[in-house]
Amino acid sequence: MALLNGMGYKNYMLSQDLRYASFVMEENYYLNVLCFFDERTTVSSDAQMNGFVTYIKEKLSYGKDKDVHFLRVICADSAYIIQRCDNRKENEWYIDTATAKLIVPEWSIEDFYGLRGKLDILLAESGFDMGIAEAVRVEAEKKQKAIESNPAILKPKKNSTAVMSYDKSSVPWLTFGLIIANVVMYLMQVTGIVNEDAYVLTNDIIGKPLEWYRFLTYGFLHGSLAHIVNNMIVLYAAGSALEKMSGRVAYTVVYFVSLIAGGFFSVWYHTNVGILYTSLGASGAIYGLTGGVIAGIVMLGYMRRRETVIRVLIAVALLFIPVNASDGSTVDFAAHLGGFVAGFVLEGIMLIIVSLLEGKKTKR
Repeated sequence: MALLNGMGYKNYMLSQDLRYASFVMEENYYLNVLCFFDERTTVSSDAQMNGFVTYIKEKLSYGKDKDVHFLRVICADSAYIIQRCDNRKENEWYIDTATAKLIVPEWSIEDFYGLRGKLDILLAESGFDMGIAEAVRVEAEKKQKAIESNPAILKPKKNSTAVMSYDKSSVPWLTFGLIIANVVMYLMQVTGIVNEDAYVLTNDIIGKPLEWYRFLTYGFLHGSLAHIVNNMIVLYAAGSALEKMSGRVAYTVVYFVSLIAGGFFSVWYHTNVGILYTSLGASGAIYGLTGGVIAGIVMLGYMRRRETVIRVLIAVALLFIPVNASDGSTVDFAAHLGGFVAGFVLEGIMLIIVSLLEGKKTKR
């Protein structure tokens, strides 16, 4: 399998009886996995293949926050392939052992990250009857040239579900940057370098247009050590999930729009009910991030990895733990609600827009 190695695939797991083998290509934010099965395995039990794929998926996913893409390639005679095609499995290709020819059913993915043409070439060079091999080689080279001249073919077919690109970096740098900014501002508060009274939200802020910067600055101030620790834990949990799901641009928009929306709703609510108050803290923006992640769960089915699910559940739980500021003031639930609604709606709108744009590209 030198050609697969040349494409970046490495032999990952091989059964002792040589009935199945797997090859893995790992990138920063995804894993491509090829699972080859011979006819002995497929005839004996379909459960063997499913068990092998499940086992590999669990091993590869453990401790990694990456998408795992699978393709099963079954090597069998034409009679079994015809029988197998009745299952109409989307991620399954076949190799006819009699002709050394790759068979890709019309309901399966058209290509698997540029693999199809190269696999055809590999089969042509694998030592089968030279007359057949030469015919396969010519056809394979034509297909490969067509693929290379049209990069759009390199990607698997997409379904109608909205798609958001992952950030290529597996490290949530933007989330870490926001955590550092909040911690630095808190240290400047407690040391007296920053006068928080000049940057928090108050009831009269609407009538002071020159001080509307407070709708941003209030979100980088905190009332106590417990307040900032709680918020930063939740910021990492929800923020890192949304940053990888939507990318840094969408993440930034959700964070700051949710922060501002939470502040506006808080001022409006407290002013209308006649409560004099001041507000500070990043939780309005963090609720927005959580709302964005939930929008992603609803529209994308994003939560496929156990550690990500656990992290976001912890985030949601912590958001409902009331943490009082050092002066005994209570939680600003109005800012939380405003931020959450803004984040959920904004992320949902962006996902719909991306889905529509992806649909137009596919039609072209």
